Amino acid sequence: MATSKPPAEPLVVVLGSTGTGKSEPWDVDDFRREANHVIGEIRGRGRLPILVGGSQYYVDPILFEEVILEDIELDTSTSFPILQESGEVMLHELRKVDPEMADRWHPNDRRKIQRSLEIYLRTGKRASEYYAEQQARKAAAQQDGNRRPWENLLFWVYSEREVLRARLDARVDKMQNGGLMQEVRELYDFKHKKEAEGRILDMTKGIWQSIGYKQFEPYLSAMDEGREASELEKLNNAALEEMKTATRRYAVYQTRWIRLKQIPRLREVGPEAMGSLYLLDSTDISKYGENVVDPAVRLAKQFLNGEERPSPADISPLANEVLTQVGNPPPKATPCKRMCEVCHTVLMTEEAWKQHLKSATHRRVVRKKARMSLVPVEQKPEDGKSAQADEEDSGPEIGSMFSE
Repeated sequence: MATSKPPAEPLVVVLGSTGTGKSEPWDVDDFRREANHVIGEIRGRGRLPILVGGSQYYVDPILFEEVILEDIELDTSTSFPILQESGEVMLHELRKVDPEMADRWHPNDRRKIQRSLEIYLRTGKRASEYYAEQQARKAAAQQDGNRRPWENLLFWVYSEREVLRARLDARVDKMQNGGLMQEVRELYDFKHKKEAEGRILDMTKGIWQSIGYKQFEPYLSAMDEGREASELEKLNNAALEEMKTATRRYAVYQTRWIRLKQIPRLREVGPEAMGSLYLLDSTDISKYGENVVDPAVRLAKQFLNGEERPSPADISPLANEVLTQVGNPPPKATPCKRMCEVCHTVLMTEEAWKQHLKSATHRRVVRKKARMSLVPVEQKPEDGKSAQADEEDSGPEIGSMFSE
């Protein structure tokens, strides 16, 4: 994500892959390896490692020994045109080489279909085999009596949704007033300079996919083309709103990751892991010290001193509400791929199938087809040409319309 300009004299600057060609690309395995190395060094000095912020996608591999990830290291030196085809074409090919994964994904989930096919094409090994091996290692780790104890303390700084929405919108406005456009312009000029030199940048990776650049690129293009001021204003306002929407969507994604991925992993580790996740209520910013800082400091001291800590649900009413909800998840869905012949819809679980049968959409289509089956068909005298035409127009696909 594009960032606000940091204050003067930052204490720490972390340089990552930007996609501009100035750094080597990093994936989650690189991060896990280097982060664990640094964490080991910090602990070796008798200090406490603290991980702050960042994507949960990168945090989880540090916390959990076996995490099922999509980022299997691939050799990208070879191009496979089929990976640019439609989801339907790729799914047909995936069924040939890895039918187990083909059955797992919804036909419209192009990204997952593409990933499973790419794993096979680039490694020669089925994605289903990779995931089966990872699951086996995960199960073995859970049974291992010698596995390392859980020695982590997690703080989840949480705000109620509507408050967070307004706060994120205000943050984007502040970023725009604090140098966002200068940062986007620098990237835009860098891109066009490289293109003028005959170098085409990969716009699908790195900073080019960050929130901020993508939204404002059309505005900068229009500005360079000398468009009218009224049109530029519309493009700028549209880009700003798109950036706010993307920021809110990313916040929802992060929360969903914690609820649907991280917390189930904590639950698998055991009660000691679930008891280490504390939700801190940052909804009322005027009480940030009272509701966030003070409890965090108190809990951290108890953690470091080996003292008994309160239950995470007892920290605040909001913590009790949210953690109680996520602590009692609905039962896991039962995989069961079915096709509704009436609606031509694919359902991937037994629960989704039952819900679909009860849905207003399904019932409406059933009623419509029932009415169609009662429509009277005018009988015309069969003579020569008309009889022959009727025979040519008839067929199972026509007859089926009136037989249901």
